[in-house]
Amino acid sequence: MKEPVVVITGGASNIGWACVQNFSATHSVVIGDLKHPPQTAANVSFIETNIANPDSAAAMMRYAADLGPVEAVIHCAAITAPAKPVEEITPEEWVKVINVNLNGAFFVAQAAIPYLRETAGAMVMVASRAARTGYAALSASPSGTKPHYCASKAGVLSLVKSLAIELAPQGVRVNAVVPGSIEGTMIPKERWGELSRQIPLGRLGTPEEIAEAARFLTSPAARYITGHSLDVNGGTWMN
Repeated sequence: MKEPVVVITGGASNIGWACVQNFSATHSVVIGDLKHPPQTAANVSFIETNIANPDSAAAMMRYAADLGPVEAVIHCAAITAPAKPVEEITPEEWVKVINVNLNGAFFVAQAAIPYLRETAGAMVMVASRAARTGYAALSASPSGTKPHYCASKAGVLSLVKSLAIELAPQGVRVNAVVPGSIEGTMIPKERWGELSRQIPLGRLGTPEEIAEAARFLTSPAARYITGHSLDVNGGTWMN
């Protein structure tokens, strides 16, 4: 009998890589990314994937299904852009961020649905606190909110709800993890100390903590949870 498979987009670094390390203890893992991960193990495979291309997303899922039953999809892949005033954001920059972060989430979900339906599996999409606040920082600033990033991640939260409603009759659960400030390459290390002082829990989160949240949402312990967005942010945004 083949080992169950977890597909992790953006699995070569940061939160995605932490998810790979977490899930590889119990599953075969397929990493879909544009860059190769720092290392692989016997039960970790890599396929070069451009999530903004529906054909590439579909090829990733076919590759994973050939290895075994796809039990979960963890969608971490995303990009950001430098903060600047809205008037200075070019149409090309806006479209690029929306295309990767929102269209990419849709293409991955669309490609994954037939395989998750077969296993009554689960999907987790990684969003951002920026989707809640409208600014990609711990405090608002007129010098630039990254509206394309915020809008793309807000769209992901809405997409999760739509998917959860549509797929519930087939037993497929869809949820989101909504990280706050997390250690990794998306936040320059020299800013970690400054940001930590603004966080109620006094530190940035770790990629491993986001991976644990994703693990929970795909586990039997969360079998009655769908359409939910789980905030993991040290207390910087509370619903």
